[in-house]
Amino acid sequence: MENDSNRNVSRIQDEIIPRRNIYLGLHLEILYAEDIDNPNIHPHMFNREYRLAVWVDPIEEFSTIPVEGLLNPAWNASGVIFLKKFPEDHTFLNIEGLRINSMNDPGTSSGVVIAGRVKIPLPRVLYGEKIGCFGLVREMGEGFEVEGHILLSIKLRKYIYV
Repeated sequence: MENDSNRNVSRIQDEIIPRRNIYLGLHLEILYAEDIDNPNIHPHMFNREYRLAVWVDPIEEFSTIPVEGLLNPAWNASGVIFLKKFPEDHTFLNIEGLRINSMNDPGTSSGVVIAGRVKIPLPRVLYGEKIGCFGLVREMGEGFEVEGHILLSIKLRKYIYV
């Protein structure tokens, strides 16, 4: 890092980048889910569609494209969520696995049912990573049940906006 008289700058490949153009971002790679839905609950449903709702800040929610899969939908998607207020306001990555176009489920008028959710603590250091299998929790009656898991990686990186 060099200090210009009025601003902090970073030297990247012999080019001076203003500090205001450098952002922290959460790089996500979402592979697939396993056992996301219990087929015994609705055995007559064969073509189930799922998508993931993903957010750090609830104002900025992102979504995967819908995929079909009876129990093990695969997204093989990646993307970046920019962290504007890290670490003050951003501490968890929230993911909800949603079964969509599910008009057979009782009580849903929109056809969207939460199949499972997980809240993953963010890496706390630059270039920190969390890679693995994370258990999904679902509401069942008046309690919660762990059912299925999602495989993904989370990496805290520095990005340059030009």
